[in-house]
Amino acid sequence: MTGSLLGGFRRGEYSVVEWTDVDHDWGAIWIDKQITFDKEGNKIEDEVKTEESEGWMAMPKWYMAQLKEYERIWKKEKFQCNDWAGENKSYLFHGGKGIMYFPTTPTSTWRKFLQKKGIPHVKLHGLRHTAAMLLRESLADLKTMQERLRHTKIGTTADIYTHSSDMISREAANRLEVFDPKRLRFAP
Repeated sequence: MTGSLLGGFRRGEYSVVEWTDVDHDWGAIWIDKQITFDKEGNKIEDEVKTEESEGWMAMPKWYMAQLKEYERIWKKEKFQCNDWAGENKSYLFHGGKGIMYFPTTPTSTWRKFLQKKGIPHVKLHGLRHTAAMLLRESLADLKTMQERLRHTKIGTTADIYTHSSDMISREAANRLEVFDPKRLRFAP
């Protein structure tokens, strides 16, 4: 779930990331597909939501280091698995035999995690909103936030994914301190 929070990934996007989509040298994850349902209700890999949703997502170095360590464990577990069913797929996250998760698995896993820890319920998609607010409170500009969340329209980012923030309001007020008449110096 940390990756979803840091990358602002949609539920279905991060569920089908494969190791071939991870670039440890550049520190990024390639997003170009999602897990969803077909018309008959079967789980399938499909294209991402929009053309803007496709692309590289740079991630923090510390997260990529953890992902590299996880890859070592993943490869060891795959090697030890006698009934690997994932064929040539290498999903980062799977049920133990390499098969792609069911589309609702991340949501139910998240819900169980929150319940176990006694944390009030927040929808898994809420992590995208949290990612937006973390960017906003770190003073990222709106265009960067739009690109990171891979929204087609900047208005979606501005109107739906960013919320009021006391921290941002305080930062804006602090920037106005330079206009304090007692601090301004005028030439004689």
